[in-house]
Amino acid sequence: MADQGKKDFLIQRAIRFFSRYGAELETVRQLLEVRLNQLCLAYTLNQGIPRESVHVSTRTKTLASFLGKLEKKGYPTFYYPTEIAMDLIGGRIVCWFVDDCYGIFDIIKSSKHIELVPGSEQDYITTPKSTGYRSIHLLANMKYDRIRNDNEKRVVVDDKMIVEIQIRSKLQDAWAEFTHEVHYKVPERFEPDYEVLVSEIANRLSSEDKSALAIRNILKKKTEEKRHEGLRDEFGK
Repeated sequence: MADQGKKDFLIQRAIRFFSRYGAELETVRQLLEVRLNQLCLAYTLNQGIPRESVHVSTRTKTLASFLGKLEKKGYPTFYYPTEIAMDLIGGRIVCWFVDDCYGIFDIIKSSKHIELVPGSEQDYITTPKSTGYRSIHLLANMKYDRIRNDNEKRVVVDDKMIVEIQIRSKLQDAWAEFTHEVHYKVPERFEPDYEVLVSEIANRLSSEDKSALAIRNILKKKTEEKRHEGLRDEFGK
């Protein structure tokens, strides 16, 4: 555990960072949300599935949340907070159907604006955690325009900021939200039983995810039929 002097120094460093760069973090978050929504729109159009079947949300980690993570890690020395938490900016994509998670992952990899960090992908859908947690995690460098002071003049320069993106199915997301809500309310002496129980729930939901793919095929068929009907109406055929 760090001594009090070191703890105070690191806390003040974090406070200064968030005070100075908080607005910039929010700008990058907004840009990430726009980029992810563009990619998801392209994917759903290409797959012939409803746009609402893929939902994007983003968030910026708060100072309080960062300080909590810093404490949990024992106050390691850092210069930039991203050395402690590479998820200062996070994006989450929730798909109605599990196989779309991989389709979305592929289209993100093709983006020229979101550069994946090599080797950062973690596929917890194929290989779930012991609790049953399932999701695809990846780190990426988000390109953006930054304002820099240059000889008393402000100029726009190219820059990048690390972001974390999670991709999961709607059932996987429901499981994650449920366990997040109850996790810290479970007494420590019950934790072994808790992990077994939530894992069993996750496995049942994973089975339902596979069953739900039949519904996706029906939706694709209906969407394609509507598209053809629209073309017939437009050209009078």
